Amino acid sequence: MEVRMNCPSGCETVSHLMNCGTQVYVLPKKRNINIGAVVIGFGAADRKFKYKGKEYKIPSGTAHFLEHQMFEMPYGNAASRFTALGAESNAFTDAGKTVYYFKTAGNFTECLRLLLEFVTTPYFMKESIETEKSIIKNEIAMYDDEPGWRAFFTSMKQLYPDSPIADEIAGSAESVDSIDADILNMCHSAFYTPDNMTVVCSGDVCAETVLEVCRKALDGKNKSDVCVQPMKYRPTGGSASLEMYTQFPKFCISYPIKIGADRAEEIFMLRLAAEAVFSEGSDFFKSMSEKGIMSEPPSAEIYEHNGIGYLAVSGTAKDADTAAEAIKKAIKELKEKSLESRAFERELKKLKGGFVRMADGCESAAMTQAEFRALPLAALAERIGKITPEKTIRAVDDLDNLCGVCIVRPHK
Repeated sequence: MEVRMNCPSGCETVSHLMNCGTQVYVLPKKRNINIGAVVIGFGAADRKFKYKGKEYKIPSGTAHFLEHQMFEMPYGNAASRFTALGAESNAFTDAGKTVYYFKTAGNFTECLRLLLEFVTTPYFMKESIETEKSIIKNEIAMYDDEPGWRAFFTSMKQLYPDSPIADEIAGSAESVDSIDADILNMCHSAFYTPDNMTVVCSGDVCAETVLEVCRKALDGKNKSDVCVQPMKYRPTGGSASLEMYTQFPKFCISYPIKIGADRAEEIFMLRLAAEAVFSEGSDFFKSMSEKGIMSEPPSAEIYEHNGIGYLAVSGTAKDADTAAEAIKKAIKELKEKSLESRAFERELKKLKGGFVRMADGCESAAMTQAEFRALPLAALAERIGKITPEKTIRAVDDLDNLCGVCIVRPHK
């Protein structure tokens, strides 16, 4: 067990790699609300893999569908058990992972036992699966009407047209219809294994108790025999335009990024650079605001999974075409001129301060640890402390000139 206490960043952590392969993180905090989470290394983009010597290609939306179905147990829905214990439970899926978690003011140990019980118990009944298909199709239809959502995934389709990272997380109505109990059971057997799990607990909790609960629930379970090859898709770039019911035009511009061995540090450096260029205090936003093109700064998202990553800049603008061209120009100038030193120092201070605030929050710390689960938060804070202008310039230089663009215009 590795214990990192009294860290200058406030990122006290206890970490332990169990014999069964599960990585456990405990983030001790004096809080009234405690968090427990299980992270499964299986996300929406993990659609082609080899399991027990056989090649599989599963329908889009499978990881998300499995997330929904995992709450079903022989005794009913696990969410109702959490409610009876006075806890809130939820889950989410992104391109590279599925996270199940609960929040509670009491009965933490019982809730953790329940969490580990239901994520390791496949129970897929035909009637429940058919009901879930209708629910997820309605969810897909709802997101299809959301302009910002459509702008992002359409821009990704322009950037990586053949990649599963560009597919919507819930899949399509057609792909959902093709999911059955056999597919769900196979994916659960392949991915929901102790060595593909990370347990994160945050709050006024005892690390020894957490580890004991994990040992009883996970020791002796089969380890994974699945192999997911790195995704190798070349970005192409392109642009698309949609008409939807929206008051103002939306835009999203997505760039491919290259992430090396130190994923966390490189993602934080790109976040720093994006904030310097596009934040409320940037020259870019000052110009867009003075011209009446944008009233709010754009947001920037940086993500990477299994060999493919992106920097997506999105927002609302009265003239989305002009905003998109200005964003492309700003990225080009960033690569050519790098960051001005005062801007770098300002954004680095903001990054460090934001990290400390995040680490102080019970839920925010747990979710950040779930995202960067290869390192304890204390080590992640050390990585941020070592960010330099030179390193950041190298990360920005790897940005490609190709980009995927989507403009969503109001219906005429």
